[in-house]
Amino acid sequence: MSDYIHGYALDEQARLVAQADYWRERLILREVNFAEGDAVLELGCGVGAVLGILGQAYPSLKLAGIDLQPTQIDYAKQYLAALQLTADLRVGDASQLPWPDSQFDQVSTTWFVEHLPRPELALQEAYRVLQPGGQLSLTEPDYMTIKIWPDNRDYRYLISGLCDLLSQAGGSPALGRRLGPLLESVGFCEVQNRAWGYHYFQTVTNQELKLFVEYVEGWLAPAVPQMVQKLGRDPKRLAAGLDCFRQLPQQPEGAVTVTIYRATGQKPLQG
Repeated sequence: MSDYIHGYALDEQARLVAQADYWRERLILREVNFAEGDAVLELGCGVGAVLGILGQAYPSLKLAGIDLQPTQIDYAKQYLAALQLTADLRVGDASQLPWPDSQFDQVSTTWFVEHLPRPELALQEAYRVLQPGGQLSLTEPDYMTIKIWPDNRDYRYLISGLCDLLSQAGGSPALGRRLGPLLESVGFCEVQNRAWGYHYFQTVTNQELKLFVEYVEGWLAPAVPQMVQKLGRDPKRLAAGLDCFRQLPQQPEGAVTVTIYRATGQKPLQG
């Protein structure tokens, strides 16, 4: 696991819950397919926010999750219990899963493999614990595609800093583009990797741009001091880029676009 750039403070844990709620219908429950009683494992489950959404939407699921950080798992246990959901939650490394072979019907990740220096190790473990015919589903953003209008050079400087920060920490800001070949290299079949575009603009009746800007600012602003400290980036230009992004809903033609990838693969029934 790379150096997680968002940290594990209590306010970050609360942000992860709010983030999952923001993406509930837009992404997390988009084109999902669960059978009655499926055993579902989430790698990098964090505070249990995504598991909570899945468990509420599909009450028959047998939920499990793993995260490297004990504080995240502690929070997840309390959070899921408050939702009256049960889950097998473990502290551990996604590249060395503590479950036996062929244990799960589905394995999923959301905003996780982008942080891994060697994502294929976690994908190999996901393959191992899946039953034959089971499915792996990965959801990852492409940070390089967060484009705005009107364009702004300081904003581009900010986003390049974010991408460099993630890369320096051992992650990959554009991993979503190559998830398909990664899944095939591990042995998955029926592999798909779909790019979903999200585009928001502001009108009197459409507040989606404002909501998206507030959501992104929640995790982008805390990363700015790290860009200064770890990368030597110009704090004034970073602040100007962030302010430009923050002001998009007040711009007559303000808009933002991002691409998010959903990759799926099936463990072969034989072989």
